Amino acid sequence: DVPAAVGRHVLMPVLPKFFERYPEIVLEVGSTDRPVDLVREGVDCVVRGGNIYDESLVARRLGAFEVVTCAAPSYLAQHGTPENLEDLERHVFVNYFSTKTGRVFPFDFKRGNEAHEITRPHRVAANDADSYIAAGLAGMGLMQSPATSVIRQHLAAGRLVRVLDDWSAGELPMYVLYPRNRHLSSRIRAFSDWMAEVFIGEFGVHPPASDRAGSI
Repeated sequence: DVPAAVGRHVLMPVLPKFFERYPEIVLEVGSTDRPVDLVREGVDCVVRGGNIYDESLVARRLGAFEVVTCAAPSYLAQHGTPENLEDLERHVFVNYFSTKTGRVFPFDFKRGNEAHEITRPHRVAANDADSYIAAGLAGMGLMQSPATSVIRQHLAAGRLVRVLDDWSAGELPMYVLYPRNRHLSSRIRAFSDWMAEVFIGEFGVHPPASDRAGSI
């Protein structure tokens, strides 16, 4: 199981190369942004982003995306470009909410020893990456998003503009997760290794090869 945006933009376009290398493997791919119970649902492994907490799972870190704060030019033309965090009081956010709890995630801003979590009202909130990006492109507010290849393309084309560059918004680590008590078959290992290769292009750097415990 993979996040919907990963399935559409990262995994599916390069699947022919996977089957060229592993023609005897059959994949059943779920594309969801909700938490998946791997044992109960019979899922061999998942690709997920975020911090790792569940010690019953083994997590292979693929790498991490820088998170960027940005907005569409149409939004900035109407509301102005924020120059500091105080300016955010005059802005609305495109918010992202958890599929598990419904909780809206605050925007993160870090600089040196300073760290702030800021929540602002929204016109629209989304719980999947594609809808979230679409709302930002439509000028619905400021957004914070992992700098995936899709976001980088929008930034390069000027469809999105970075703001508050002197503040870091942190990063989003990505993992392949599988149950600790389940035998790591050659098929799961092959898929995990291949996804690590695929994400090299997404991150622009080589991912670490070590595994560790945990889950989001």
